[in-house]
Amino acid sequence: MFEVLDVWEVGVEKMADYNSVVSLSREEFEQSAPSREELEDETKSTKSDAVDIAKMERLLDLRPGMLAGDEYYLERLSCQCCGRLLTMYDFVFTGLVDGGHSKSLIVHTFVGSKLVVNEPRRIRCSACGEIARHSPWYRMPQSYGCRPIHFE
Repeated sequence: MFEVLDVWEVGVEKMADYNSVVSLSREEFEQSAPSREELEDETKSTKSDAVDIAKMERLLDLRPGMLAGDEYYLERLSCQCCGRLLTMYDFVFTGLVDGGHSKSLIVHTFVGSKLVVNEPRRIRCSACGEIARHSPWYRMPQSYGCRPIHFE
């Protein structure tokens, strides 16, 4: 006979669940965003191109094209170790490696109906593993954003 253990009782931390995410109103969501001008300013932000989006899809085990058609922005930031320009792919990588997020949570956040804004975390370079010295903002105008307090 096997004994069934409740893993939540033995100190294992519960993974974040999209069902428990609270959505903002569209107005609250829009007020939290960098301006469209800031998003489009290549000196301030990096917009994921088709190659970056395809890499995110592969990392999340999605069919090709599932994330296409949406916009993904990261505050312009280069890795201080290898010099590579960080992108939303690094954001997804960080969520999986450091954030303890499931692929399902990330996919639901990207394509789900909830409007979410969180405090950002530092991003890990997917090429060399270095963690950025500060927490950049990131934004998907359709559903998700993270930005530091100094933007408010």
